[in-house]
Amino acid sequence: MSDTGIQNRSPEAPALLGDRIRLARRARGLSQAELAIRLGVSQPAVANWESGAHDPRHVILGKLAKTLEVSRAWLAQGGEEESGPGRLAASLYLRRPLIHAPIIAMEDAERVAHDPMFDPREAAKDFIPVTSSSTRLFAVFADDEAVNLAFPKDTIVVVDYGERTPAADAFFLAAPAGRPMLRLWRPGPDRLEPYSSDPTHPTYYVDTPDCIIGRAKVSIRLL
Repeated sequence: MSDTGIQNRSPEAPALLGDRIRLARRARGLSQAELAIRLGVSQPAVANWESGAHDPRHVILGKLAKTLEVSRAWLAQGGEEESGPGRLAASLYLRRPLIHAPIIAMEDAERVAHDPMFDPREAAKDFIPVTSSSTRLFAVFADDEAVNLAFPKDTIVVVDYGERTPAADAFFLAAPAGRPMLRLWRPGPDRLEPYSSDPTHPTYYVDTPDCIIGRAKVSIRLL
């Protein structure tokens, strides 16, 4: 593995882990999807790392550093030497509070956007623990062939309904056709695209982002 690439060209590493991942990925000329394929993870997982919504697990940092051709210490801590595995694990995870996100039915998700008095916990079928700096979370089961490349069947997707501002190449739970669905946001023109092995699923063009319910932050595959 070469450590003479981006970290030497940019001696002042970005302060945030997600920004370092993005910087190194772009320096290698990789898209989020291409990096995800090399790591054996989903594209939303890479997007979550770069946005700071979720940190890569301790065990994948070495593989991520090797793929991006940077040192593990630079990627994990901006260049400082690690003083032990416990310190790194704590710095990545323990700084975020543990949130128990309610798992709700997809049909209940739209109420979150349109009824300010609705609390997703009232419709919870179960709860799932996640580490997050946001408390405005709920989770839904993804069972939609239109996004099967990102969210295979039996995947739980945690949605931050406090984050409704469109962002390119991010997945959102939205209701562009009167029902909640997970789709990929693309600008110019604004649209919600499928991400599927089946090319026949439609793209929804939108005039306003009001149809967005929340941003997909974490996906958890149940095996």
